[in-house]
Amino acid sequence: MSSSNSSDLPTEDILEAFGSDPNPHRRHRLKYKNGECFVNEEELVQSYPKQNSLRYSGNAGPLLHEAEAADSALLSFDAYAEEDGLDEEIHRIRIFKINYHLCDDTITVNEPFVDNTGYLHGRIFRRQKVPANNRIGKPYIHWSDLNVGNDVNLFETIYRITSCDAFTRKYLEEHGIKVNENEELPEDPWLVRRRGNPRTAPKLPDQREFINRPAMLVYRCCWLDHMNDFHGCRMKRIFKLFVYCVDHTVALIEETKEYEGQLFLKRIELPYPIHPEMPRRNYRWWDIRPGVWIDVFCRPMFVFECATEETKNFIRQQFGETDFAHYSSQILEDGPPASNFFNSPSILRFRCSMVDAPSILYGLHFILSYDVNRRIVNIVEEGRKSWTGGRVFLKDVDAATFSENQFAPGRILQFFKWRFNLIQCDQETEKYLKWKSTPHNK
Repeated sequence: MSSSNSSDLPTEDILEAFGSDPNPHRRHRLKYKNGECFVNEEELVQSYPKQNSLRYSGNAGPLLHEAEAADSALLSFDAYAEEDGLDEEIHRIRIFKINYHLCDDTITVNEPFVDNTGYLHGRIFRRQKVPANNRIGKPYIHWSDLNVGNDVNLFETIYRITSCDAFTRKYLEEHGIKVNENEELPEDPWLVRRRGNPRTAPKLPDQREFINRPAMLVYRCCWLDHMNDFHGCRMKRIFKLFVYCVDHTVALIEETKEYEGQLFLKRIELPYPIHPEMPRRNYRWWDIRPGVWIDVFCRPMFVFECATEETKNFIRQQFGETDFAHYSSQILEDGPPASNFFNSPSILRFRCSMVDAPSILYGLHFILSYDVNRRIVNIVEEGRKSWTGGRVFLKDVDAATFSENQFAPGRILQFFKWRFNLIQCDQETEKYLKWKSTPHNK
């Protein structure tokens, strides 16, 4: 037994060459932390196999330093894509950043933020292998397919590569790819046009300086009193008429000689004289202006002038020159015509066409609706049948700077950059415009 044990012991030569333990620095692949067993992370990283893109290839030149490849394992390119359209307003050029990840041969495309373009910028897609079209043997786009000055198809979008960073250029050249010179990124023609033509508020046709609507409009009106007949002459009574635009109420203060300052009608909603078959409504502030007759509880009164300069300027803007201060007494003798009381429509509708329309809108007709009460305009495309609405073109456009007289066939109105020629109106609007054009309503 002793002879066999002595033969198993290492000799002095072996101990001098290998020491007492053949493997003194044995690697520990496991470690304990808080009583739990974990794999040593350093050992796992060192034993992890290298990726194909970072391996040395025979004719590609020397491999870059491993530390540099680990820190910058990303090829970065600048590129752009074009969106073709019918005109310069639709034709756009968008700038992108293409990143190729060498560790797994995937591609990321991002769109950097560009001020005032109207696009939602950001990531297009992230770390995906892009299939290569019409290729046998290499089913996906490889970094060797990317070069400055080349077009690359990524998910059916053509990107033109214009430049790359220093690491990308060095990496490609050391792997035997001649990198072309950088190209300039073209400018978006839409942004160039916006810089060349700064946006300004369009000058509306036949418009004077805009005046905000006063809270109260003040007029003068007169009435021939039939009950007080002095020596065979009807007494002409003059009143100051106050119209409150907030709630469409009116009040009357008398200015007749010897009756100055007396309250004739307290602030109240004034009923509008209409046909018995029509629904009841009250006077609105836009129904009252110089040159029209109003009915104050069966008393026909003729409004002949504006009592304040503020009212005069606003009425001139809305309805044009309406000064009846030097009216003939015969107007009061004749009284209001029977057809004077007309229930005006709340919405005026016109068929119109676009002036200087682009090719995509050429030949289309539109329906323009003007809301008299809210003073807004809606424009829709005309349907297959006449006077039927289609797709919405402009919705709830503020038309406070337009007067009601401007909405008539043959007029050209501009909303934003679009100009529309009013061709014809519907039957209800036509009746109302004819009534307004009569001499006693001008």
